[in-house]
Amino acid sequence: MTTLLVDTSVLVKWFHSEGESELIEARAIRDATRRGEIEARVIDLAIYEMGNVLLRSLHWSASDVADQLDDLIVICGAPLAIAAAWLRQAADIGATHGLTFYDACWAAAAQALGISLVTVDAQLLAAGLAESPAALVERVRLHP
Repeated sequence: MTTLLVDTSVLVKWFHSEGESELIEARAIRDATRRGEIEARVIDLAIYEMGNVLLRSLHWSASDVADQLDDLIVICGAPLAIAAAWLRQAADIGATHGLTFYDACWAAAAQALGISLVTVDAQLLAAGLAESPAALVERVRLHP
């Protein structure tokens, strides 16, 4: 079974559609995870990033934010805690590629776990540290 790490830029598309790119592909990943065809995982940072996006940027109610975070955990399982070694690796990745430490943590976790990082973040994609939802859907032949 394919296991992947899905970052917040893709996770948001699972619950919000207005103005989102690669929406069909992102939701194909979500649906394949629900069906047990792939395993999508998240790091603990996803909970904080998602909560912030839903609450502050999209102005969702506290109850709706909490419900969506519950759904995220049901779909992806308990978030993975950032290991101490990943922090050092994240600092190196961030410095090398000019990334935020947040984005570098996603890349470091994926590398440490030996799995693909799926994102729509242009900097992570340009650095070759991740693949887009469209690329993942094509590679593993998911049906959107």
